Amino acid sequence: MTLNRRDFLKKASLGAAVMAGSGFLVGCNTTNVTPPAATPDKWDMETDVVVVGAGNGGLSAGAAAAEEGKKVIICEISGFIGGGSIYSGGGLHTWGTKTWEEYKAHTEDLHDPVLAKTYVETFRQTYIPWLQKIGIPITPAGGDRGYLKDYTMGSGEQGYLRQKAYFDALQKFIEGKGGQILTNTRVRQLVIDENGAVNGVYAQKKGENPVFIKAGAVVLAAGGFQANKGLTAQYIGSYGDTVRNMGTPYNTGSGMLMAQGVGALTGGSFSTFSGTLIGISPNRQTEENPEEYEKARSGDPQTLPGIGNGRPPAPGWVSFLFPEDTTGILVNLQGKRFMDETSPIDAKYPRVPQTIIKQKRGMALMIADQAIFDKNKSSDAILKMNESQGVKVIKGNTLDELATKLQDAYGVYKGTLIKTINDYNTAVGNGTAAQLDVPRVGGHFKVAAGPFYAFPTGVAIYHTFGGLIINEKAQVLDLQRQPIANLYAAPPTAAMFREPYAGGIASAGTFGYIAGKVIAKGSV
Repeated sequence: MTLNRRDFLKKASLGAAVMAGSGFLVGCNTTNVTPPAATPDKWDMETDVVVVGAGNGGLSAGAAAAEEGKKVIICEISGFIGGGSIYSGGGLHTWGTKTWEEYKAHTEDLHDPVLAKTYVETFRQTYIPWLQKIGIPITPAGGDRGYLKDYTMGSGEQGYLRQKAYFDALQKFIEGKGGQILTNTRVRQLVIDENGAVNGVYAQKKGENPVFIKAGAVVLAAGGFQANKGLTAQYIGSYGDTVRNMGTPYNTGSGMLMAQGVGALTGGSFSTFSGTLIGISPNRQTEENPEEYEKARSGDPQTLPGIGNGRPPAPGWVSFLFPEDTTGILVNLQGKRFMDETSPIDAKYPRVPQTIIKQKRGMALMIADQAIFDKNKSSDAILKMNESQGVKVIKGNTLDELATKLQDAYGVYKGTLIKTINDYNTAVGNGTAAQLDVPRVGGHFKVAAGPFYAFPTGVAIYHTFGGLIINEKAQVLDLQRQPIANLYAAPPTAAMFREPYAGGIASAGTFGYIAGKVIAKGSV
């Protein structure tokens, strides 16, 4: 017997109900998709649009739909809106690219051409003017390279208050149009009708009974999957489980898994991501512990004390943002350099962390001498912060002492490390660094004047690139690349980028806006 999609989904939802009732789901693999729930006999709530997640993608979707007169309910699992964006750099950017041609050149034409063109043109021509029109505070960042050429949240407030001002304004706009934002509310399943069309969600507010919310459309804006170690190990590689989460503990891929349960297609670049360099700390991480995360979010909104515990920042000796700023070198545990840390292509943001995670144990050692240490004015403060969180920063008065200590602490191949650094210094001295087996095209600073420093750097991820396949209308596509009725998604729940990064908060907001407008009136 052959099952059509309607029959398959009906059987899937029935099976899920049976397993949930029997407790069978306990202990299941975290990479399993989330089956849908069947339409209930009675709905608890009804609305035009349900949005899953109150980050920039979800709030932009809600605001865009509410502006057109649609009833909107936004379900946010946290007690606070804004997601990880609330304590990000606050940038709204396409890496400074103003046109589709500039965007293609920067991203080396690696991004999905239809979605990328829609993104950059809608962001410039429609989304930013719309934010300004409805009174959401944004400000030119005022820089001359990369994301600094674009916008930042807020109106110049101190610390994280600028991000708070931005998200508070979105919340005020949505609620002023009659929309509801339900915090502490987890969406557990999508709901489907007898034809297999999505017609709502099954949700639960913390401490209360679950509810069925009927909706004409559902927008998935639940973030990426960097907090789900099963998924990071599966998709990012052998050491994918070593990454730390920069976002929220709720970035578990839940939106993607729910959509897969109704037949959604996934794609994009699951093996690449956008992330930062961090100290490898033994401390428990705030952003992977819901209780600690909620406590940190409830603290001083200007500083959010404790929010970054467990992933202290790395010193700037090797820049993952702007390779032209790099002065130090990176070596792996075999004692070898493994990439050109200064190449405008090889080290383009965020290829440095993407490459580090592929090294043994998913880590590298950032090496500097005293001159490089002194050149970076924040070196001392950054190292003290890391050491206070248990990061083993190694210092040696001589290169031999440094290598010996690294051998004892991390199993680094001592002889290879000494040869690597001596060969590198010789090449810098005679002007042949670009001809090394692992070349160095810029940042020609010797590592020669002790004392020497080695910083163990790992990777934190804030934007995963693989996800649901959507079209230019933000509609989620099925396995035959046809739109799934009434289901929409925004990055990073939806796939957008590959290798070079071009603005996660902006892409989420742009496609959230597109989803809201398409739902409300059929077009942007």
